[in-house]
Amino acid sequence: MIRAPTPRRWPLALRVPLLITLLMMGIAAAISKLVLLRLEATQATHFEELSGAYLDGLSTALLPAMIRRDPWEAFDALDRSRTRYRGVGALRVLVMLPDATVLASSDPIRHPLGAAAPAEAISPPMPLQVGAATSWIHRAVSEGGVPIGHISAEVDITALASERRATLLALLGVNATLTLVFAILGWLLVQRMLRPVLRLSEHLGRATDGRLDPIPEAELPPADTEAGRAFRRYNAAATAIAEREALLNRLAEEERRALVGRYASAMAHEVNNPLGGLFNAVRMIQRHGDDPERRLRAASLLERGLTGIHNIVRASLILWRGEADTRPVSVADIDDLRLLIESEARRRDLVLDWHQTMEGSFPAPAQAVRQIALNLLLNACAASPPGGRITVRADAADGLLTLFVGDEGPGLPAEARRLLLDGQSEQVPQAGGLGLWTVVRLVRELNAELQLADPPGTHISIRIPDDERHTHRLAAA
Repeated sequence: MIRAPTPRRWPLALRVPLLITLLMMGIAAAISKLVLLRLEATQATHFEELSGAYLDGLSTALLPAMIRRDPWEAFDALDRSRTRYRGVGALRVLVMLPDATVLASSDPIRHPLGAAAPAEAISPPMPLQVGAATSWIHRAVSEGGVPIGHISAEVDITALASERRATLLALLGVNATLTLVFAILGWLLVQRMLRPVLRLSEHLGRATDGRLDPIPEAELPPADTEAGRAFRRYNAAATAIAEREALLNRLAEEERRALVGRYASAMAHEVNNPLGGLFNAVRMIQRHGDDPERRLRAASLLERGLTGIHNIVRASLILWRGEADTRPVSVADIDDLRLLIESEARRRDLVLDWHQTMEGSFPAPAQAVRQIALNLLLNACAASPPGGRITVRADAADGLLTLFVGDEGPGLPAEARRLLLDGQSEQVPQAGGLGLWTVVRLVRELNAELQLADPPGTHISIRIPDDERHTHRLAAA
C-alpha cells in the first residue's frame, strides 16, 4: 500500500505558502473576533443610550396619567409616542402600576386593562442578547421617592443582528481575499527564492558518475547574494574534484608506465634466458644438421624456447596494451598472471604457492580481474621478506569468483587498511600507493566484496559476482 508523504516531506514550495495561509487564517480569525466584540459593545452602548432616551421621554409623558391612574390619558400618551419614537422599533409597551397590573398598553387586546403583566415585562433588566430578535427595556417611575409604576417595552433589535451579520460577511470576504492573495504571493516568492537551490540541485543530480560540471559564469547570481556565494562554492568544489581526478589519473598513468618499464626489464630477462639455448640449438643444426637425432633435439629445443618467449610476450601485451578487455576471464588469464609474477618472485627469492581450480571461463571482465590480481600480487611480493611464501587461490563456484592473495609481510599500514576497507583515503595516494587505490576502484565497479585479515602477514580475499548476478543486484537496488 502506498502511503501519502508526511508534511515534513512535502516540497518547501508547498509548505511555506501553506504555513502563510494558516497564519493568515489565524490572524483573520483573531481580528474578526475582536471586531465583532467591539461591534457588539458599541451596539450595546448605542442601544442603551437610545432606549434610555426613549424611556425618559415616555416616562415624562406618562407621569401625570400614572399619578392619577388614568388609563385613557395613558393610552393617549402611548399613541402619541408611537409616531414620535418610530425609530426605536418598539413592538409593545406596557404601563404598569406598583402591583404589576396593566394600566395601559400599546396592545390592549393582548394586555387588557387591569390584567397581570407578563413575566418578561417585570423581570430584572437583561444585557443585550446577541442573535435575539427582541429585547425588553424597563424603567421604574417614581415621584418624590414614592414608586408610582413601571414602564416596559419590547424592542425589535433585528437591525443590530443584520448589522453584525453584514460585518461578519464583510470580514470573511476581505480576510479570505487577503489570505488567498498572500498565499499566492508567498508561493511565487518561495518559487523565486528556491530557483537557485533547484538549479544547484539539478547540477548535483547530473553528477551520477562522480564528476561535477561547473556552472557557466554567465549563469551565476551576483557574488554578494547567498545564492551567488553557494554557486561559487559549488564551482570551487567542482574544480577541486576535477583537479583531484586529473591528478589521480596522471599518477595512475605514471605508475602504469613505471610498472611497464619494470616488467619490460623482467620480460627481457625471461626472453634472454631461453635465447642462449636457442642460439645453441641453431649452432647445433649448423654443425650437425646431417644428424637426424641431433637435428630433431635441436628443433624441439627451438620450439620450447620460442613457445616460452611467445607466452611471455602474449601475456605482457594483453595486460599492458591498455585496451578495454570485456571478455570473460578464463583459466589462461590466471595462468598468464602466474607467468608474469614468477620472475618477480624468483628475483626476490620468494616461494609461490599457486592453486587455481577454475574451469573454462567466468562471466566477469577479464582485464579488471587481471588488474586486481596483479596489483595484489605485486604488493605481496614487495611486502614479503626473502624466503617468504606468497599464497594464491583462484576458485569459481556458485556464481562467485574468489581471489585470495596472502603474504608473510609485516601487515598493511593504517592508511592502506582504511583505503581497502572503507574505500576512502585522507589524501591523494602517491605514485607508490596507487596499486591499492586501483584495486578499490575496480572492486567497487565490479560490485565485489573485499575481506582483509592481518597481521601476521596480509591476507586479502575478493569475491566477484558474475555479470548476471551483478545485474540482478542493481535491479533489486
